[in-house]
Amino acid sequence: MEINKELIKKLKKLSNIELSPSEEEKIKKDLNDLLEYLKILDEIDVDEVEEMISPVEFSTSVLRKDEVENFENRKEIINNFPESKDGFLTVPGIHINEEE
Repeated sequence: MEINKELIKKLKKLSNIELSPSEEEKIKKDLNDLLEYLKILDEIDVDEVEEMISPVEFSTSVLRKDEVENFENRKEIINNFPESKDGFLTVPGIHINEEE
């Protein structure tokens, strides 16, 4: 895969940002460099390496228990939010038009 002007154009639209031509070129170069680095990483043989969830060893006693806690200021936060419905905060949706 190569990052080209068409892909940069699509990424600009999806992220809703404006870029100058020089910024587009820099991002295109940076992303292509990143893909080249990933190709190098892809060549590393990891067949004999055991999977791990963290580079730091720790015991499970360090992790806190996942417990539900009541939050006392819930109604105050909902009342201060611009829009709410049925006790939940309402935010604008994300709409992507891929035709353009």
